[in-house]
Amino acid sequence: MEHFVIMMLREKVFAGEGKIKADTVLKNCRIVNVNTKEIIKNDIAIRSGFITGIGDVEELTGDHTEILDIKNDYVCPGLIDGHVHFESSMTTLSQFAEHSILHGTTGIVIDPHEIANILGIKGIRLVMQEAKRLPIDVFFTIPSCVPSSPLETSGAKLGLKEIKELLDKKFIVGLGEVMDYPEILRANPEKLEMIAAALERKLVVDGHCPDMRGRELFGYMGAGISSDHESVTYDEALEKARLGMKIMLREGSAAKSLADFIPKLVHDRISLENFFFATDDRQPADLIEGHMDIIVRAAIRLGLNPIQAISMATINTAHHYRIDQLVGSISIGRRANLIILDDLHAFRIKNVIIRGRINPKVEVTGYPGYVFKTVKYKKLEPDNLKIKSIKKMVQVHIIEIVPGQLITNRRIKELKTYGQTVLPDIERDILAISVIERHKMSRNIGKGFVHGFNLKEGAIGQSVSHDSHNVIVIGTNFEDMALCANKIRELQGGVVIAKERIIDYLHLPFAGILSTENACGVDKKLKELHSTVKKMGCKLYSPFMQMSFLSLPVIPSLKITDKGLIDVDAFKIIEPVISAEKKFRE
Repeated sequence: MEHFVIMMLREKVFAGEGKIKADTVLKNCRIVNVNTKEIIKNDIAIRSGFITGIGDVEELTGDHTEILDIKNDYVCPGLIDGHVHFESSMTTLSQFAEHSILHGTTGIVIDPHEIANILGIKGIRLVMQEAKRLPIDVFFTIPSCVPSSPLETSGAKLGLKEIKELLDKKFIVGLGEVMDYPEILRANPEKLEMIAAALERKLVVDGHCPDMRGRELFGYMGAGISSDHESVTYDEALEKARLGMKIMLREGSAAKSLADFIPKLVHDRISLENFFFATDDRQPADLIEGHMDIIVRAAIRLGLNPIQAISMATINTAHHYRIDQLVGSISIGRRANLIILDDLHAFRIKNVIIRGRINPKVEVTGYPGYVFKTVKYKKLEPDNLKIKSIKKMVQVHIIEIVPGQLITNRRIKELKTYGQTVLPDIERDILAISVIERHKMSRNIGKGFVHGFNLKEGAIGQSVSHDSHNVIVIGTNFEDMALCANKIRELQGGVVIAKERIIDYLHLPFAGILSTENACGVDKKLKELHSTVKKMGCKLYSPFMQMSFLSLPVIPSLKITDKGLIDVDAFKIIEPVISAEKKFRE
């Protein structure tokens, strides 16, 4: 390896001096220089996928050099997504990369904890092997919380031994988002050893601390955690930034912060060098529409100077992950990852260059059989999903959806029972919800009620539920809920809608969370499902994405896993039906 690096450096030196001629020269460029925040008219020489000259590159040009006249268009660095779970696109990494490249994303920092929660270290290695074959640069953060907490059942567990092994792999840039913040604040030795292992290797440690302020935040950051993408309010994000955290401005399919945060950052004249962009989760329709380019356009529209917006999608991200000697700017010795724009303010993309190749194509390969056999539980009956009570009326905890947010509110409502079964109330939009453990045949089923989906009939279910990806079903009745769960079991993963029978579904056979089809095919089917759910009464923009986060027990305030209803604030399991002895307040 050392010999290879020396040979590569030797080639860069000689190419810079003109002793080895450039493969390609881009002439007449207006270069967006994110190092100095200015536009510079210059030519760019490229050799073996790296930038070897900027400016007068005549002497770097040989008889076999390809000359491309950019004709005074803008050239900016390729965009980098600072934190994304590609699995939320419901497509494989290759299919995700294909669409990302079209939209100017030449680098992604992935945290593969969705696959890890199902397939463990074997799944991460599989993703790493796939990443090596792709033209896009894939950087990894190693999942720190598999499972995200002890309040759920996952398909695997990554302990200190596995973490250390993975941290030594190539293209690892950090330890993934540390979601189990109660364990950090309790100074859990294993968690602190994971962080120490990353810090010893000069890697960053990403955070995940929604609504955390004051002394708890001091303690959390004191562990060495240096970033966050979960700020609920602007004031919270600003406090974290002032204390030294790098802040990812997230604009995903389910959670968005740009429209709220950017105008305030501009108004308050806050320096943005420690802010960068991330999508976190992006569903197929949004991925087809765009990736990081959409965020840059939105940031410009909301008041940022175009060069500043581009910097936040390139060099700022590269600085955080300490990969700025490889990517993030148009600089000597960096990868020739470039975007050609015919309009800077509109950020309109003409061509994308990755490692010196114009508009590179992605080749999709096959996968081993074990990834298609991950949904394991016995056939369910409607009774398996019911909450029982001998009373005629009961007080129950209700999960309340916050549209466009991952957080939930909690409410207490009174529900009727019939035949000792606590019933959903369609008129008040209180539906039944269950989470079925699907990894270890434990027969765990968490049961509760949810407000915000507005279904007037039937049920919906899916095997995508963060982070452990057990099967989650929501419905107006238990018969249709059981139909959904059993169809998902038959399919070995998918999104299913039932109304007295199975009426439609999206097949997700890869680990129960991904399709092997391209994003366009997945999006077409998902749009059909969204249309059907809308006809059933649902008003949510992204119901399946919103549904998938109801089982994540590390985001406030009330969630549900296979182990039961989770009071996230108290970090404990609670009963859905409140005992008669307790006093209640709406």
